[in-house]
Amino acid sequence: MAGRRRIDVIVNPAAGSRNGGLFDAVVRRLHDEGAFVRCFDTQAPGHATELAAASAKEGYADVVVAAGGDGTINEVARGLLGHPIPLGILPLGTANVLAIELGQRVRAKAVADTILNGDAELIGTGLVNGEMFLLMVGMGFDGAVVGAIRPTMKRRFGKFAFVWAGLKEWVRGPAREVTVTIDGDRQEAGWVVVTNARHYAGPFVLSPTAHISAPHLEAFLFQRRSRLAFAGYFLGLGVGRVAHMPGVQVREFEKLELSSDVPVEVDGDAYHGDPMTITNGSQFLRLVVPRA
Repeated sequence: MAGRRRIDVIVNPAAGSRNGGLFDAVVRRLHDEGAFVRCFDTQAPGHATELAAASAKEGYADVVVAAGGDGTINEVARGLLGHPIPLGILPLGTANVLAIELGQRVRAKAVADTILNGDAELIGTGLVNGEMFLLMVGMGFDGAVVGAIRPTMKRRFGKFAFVWAGLKEWVRGPAREVTVTIDGDRQEAGWVVVTNARHYAGPFVLSPTAHISAPHLEAFLFQRRSRLAFAGYFLGLGVGRVAHMPGVQVREFEKLELSSDVPVEVDGDAYHGDPMTITNGSQFLRLVVPRA
């Protein structure tokens, strides 16, 4: 019999892997284990937050599951922030950074087992202009890449859409004029990434010392701006050594401020806000994680 029996699943119907059978296989396994599953499709950006908040207010479900990519998970998490009901994930996205961060195998049996029986842990979050984020905020290069990708491209080409957009941005000139103020200290960079997690853009290790269960944020300032320098950053990211590279400054902080028209992404989705303030989150979120 299932550990958690009443499960609400909030689904991004555009998520690519749903058509690959993972979504149906997980729901089938949950039913087979005796759980009662209700599924709610999102209809527009922000709708997942409304659905999650409504489920939390109703108080019926033992867990609310976000079925989609990291952006969908972010929206569902915002609706559950501060509520005791835990968040589960059914990773259907392109990069699935949160699933990788948690060590969640993207297989139907493993995902269903975590939803049913995984531990619910308190995790740290960040705030961007008062809105929660789970993983990262990118200012400059990755913001431009994410902003260039239409949903149809992501569904049709998957990770290759990001690779192609990234190559085009690199050829165009990857650096931006990014001016940030970190705890009162004004800094210049060609690219800035704020992270709450160890991983970035999939399986790549950005911060060896970070983890989503540890409540602190780190800012990575990429200060060299040439194409060659950015190629080096990507290589360093690929081997998990970017934090130790020349031209990369890593800062822990309480408050980061940005006032610019630099393109921004938050948890893998394009974000629009100027000026922008990033701080540590103050409310708790319970996240269902795989059993040790």
